[in-house]
Amino acid sequence: MEKVTGAGRQPPNWGERLGGYRPLGIEPASWIEVRAFVADSAQRLGLDGGAGALRVVRVLGRLAAWAVGEGLPLNAEVVLDPDTVERFVAVGLADDRSRATYRATLRRVGPLLTKRAPWEAKPATVARRQVAVPYSAEELDGLRSDAQTQPTVGRMRAARALLALGVGAGLDGRWVARVDAEDVTATEVGVVVRVGEPAARVVPVLATWEGELLDLAATSGGEFLVGGRSLSRNRASALAASLMVGNGHPRFSASRLRSTWLVTHLAMGTRLPELARAAGLQGVTVLSDLLAFVPALDDEAALAMLRGVR
Repeated sequence: MEKVTGAGRQPPNWGERLGGYRPLGIEPASWIEVRAFVADSAQRLGLDGGAGALRVVRVLGRLAAWAVGEGLPLNAEVVLDPDTVERFVAVGLADDRSRATYRATLRRVGPLLTKRAPWEAKPATVARRQVAVPYSAEELDGLRSDAQTQPTVGRMRAARALLALGVGAGLDGRWVARVDAEDVTATEVGVVVRVGEPAARVVPVLATWEGELLDLAATSGGEFLVGGRSLSRNRASALAASLMVGNGHPRFSASRLRSTWLVTHLAMGTRLPELARAAGLQGVTVLSDLLAFVPALDDEAALAMLRGVR
């Protein structure tokens, strides 16, 4: 660790030092959003101003930018949680030759910047799971019930929209909080949702969620379907964290709702090319982590499908 040594020496003011600095590999807008978090982390670590310190800053910056893009709150206990770090290495750095170095750096600074993150139980190898665990049918029923019993009208709308856009259209924190009424369209073949970057596309809505989405759009009153007009990249996670759930029910999670949508399509037999396009995926490898959650067919039905004579 590049900590300051020697009597009388003080670490630089990282807030000022990073004012005109942007690490390679991070978009300008993303860097502006995470710069204060990175500067605070560097200050807490007592990093000196050398090249080694800037390498740590670059690694923290890329992790923070990726985490925000995944809809995670910009909080050290979350961003530097071992599971978040491992998923960042496995997914965010999938094609980066420096991924082992990044992971080693983050494992070194993670315990220094967190108090509750379970670094004692960090995995020995890169975690392979790339998607959140989907909700079971029972858990989803509980969340649908919870959505109708929120303490305020605003929270009720947010819960309904997170469910409808997540389970109905597969939108997670990257898109779910920025859907307008005009983005929801009823066509001759069903309801579709238009979403923007990253991976701009039009997503067909599962038929069972069409009515709910149309009602949310019709009653949005000029706000996003989740309520308000906030453009914060943390909006979805903040909304999910604010929602009340019943005893024994899981918390609302945009990423888990998206996984539930993916598993629903896999169970229905949706072809992978079409599902990947609707999900905004570049390939289908990420879906392999969800196969264990797809209900198995009986032998007769499986044989008929494999023979092509359903």
